[in-house]
Amino acid sequence: GGLSARLPEHGKSRLRRARLPALGGGRRPREARAEGAEEDDAWAQRLQCLREGAEVHRQVRQFVQQQVRPGMELRAIVEMVEKASSSLVGFDPKNPLRRGYAFPTGLSLNEVAAHDTVNPGDAPRWLLPTDLAKLDIGVHVEGHILDCAFSFTFDSMHDELMQAVREATNEGIRHAGPDAWISEVGGVIREVMEGAEVHRPDGKVIPIYAIKNLTGHSIAPYRIHAGKSLPSVNAGGRVRMLAGELWAVETFGSAGGVGFVCNSGPCSHFMRPHSGPVSKLQSSQLTSRAKAMLELIERRFSTLAFCPRWVVEEATRSKSPLLQGSASGGKAKAAAGGPRDAQRWWSDPLEELCNMGVVNRYPPLADLPGCHTAQYEHTVLLKSSGKEVLTRGADF
Repeated sequence: GGLSARLPEHGKSRLRRARLPALGGGRRPREARAEGAEEDDAWAQRLQCLREGAEVHRQVRQFVQQQVRPGMELRAIVEMVEKASSSLVGFDPKNPLRRGYAFPTGLSLNEVAAHDTVNPGDAPRWLLPTDLAKLDIGVHVEGHILDCAFSFTFDSMHDELMQAVREATNEGIRHAGPDAWISEVGGVIREVMEGAEVHRPDGKVIPIYAIKNLTGHSIAPYRIHAGKSLPSVNAGGRVRMLAGELWAVETFGSAGGVGFVCNSGPCSHFMRPHSGPVSKLQSSQLTSRAKAMLELIERRFSTLAFCPRWVVEEATRSKSPLLQGSASGGKAKAAAGGPRDAQRWWSDPLEELCNMGVVNRYPPLADLPGCHTAQYEHTVLLKSSGKEVLTRGADF
């Protein structure tokens, strides 16, 4: 069978560097005709960066949807996504914070709803025809983050779940806007999602539950979670969305589960907290290898989320002192646990930083084993006169 989430065939056009025309000159786009603060230069620059990142996202999605097949190794899929994203957005390793990835490429299968990707040294995993996959991709341009995700499968038994979650996300987007109550938006998301059911070939009817502890969120420059959350349920409260805010409107649904996720499996997503520099007390307790790891993280990622694969890439590119200590340690680990353990030299210093509270862990999140979860997400910019669904494309 074909990929359910695939775009209509337009041929395999070559990837091209995305650059949008600068605002100003000629007729202004309809979306930019807003009153108030949106007319200033900073707003125009922000909008330009966001639209450029959104176009990168659309092109990467189209490319990946044309290429992915059952039987592919998960590592090959995420590396394909990251290579395309890096090329299109114009990532420069000499100036890594100007534009590039916003967070690790999430590739979460079946009951795992979010925060899974491939780590160095992991045993190979392959995409199966019956898998239900969530692909979560993030890029940024000058810190302005685009966060967008979709689900795909090669088995039609997942179509009803995917459709329910996609429609719930779209309903949330329809109700989102300046001065909208977050609780009310969450309520309509749940109503749409849980009004659907999954009909199995054996005649069983399985309810769909909105996953209650995974939420959409506001976004700020270089901060993927900016403080406000959008649950997929009416959680109460009197918090509004405000004009000028950037939102990731995302919903997760579960069929065969309970609509609640817990930590599951080895961690692959990490991020420095936004609370400021490391304290003197914390720094005094760190080993030299942990300090070298922290220096690499702050220089390469700052407050953007990252994964160990990217740490290894940056350490190799910059000839980090971490690699000097990894050679002897790697040989010892290889003798004790095999060659895959030798690739995990990053684990101990990163674990030390996490234990000291210098870096936060974001482990995979899963519902009940054997169930299936789906996700759809768009980045939405709220304006005084409405909203712009930046990452909207022909696919969803």
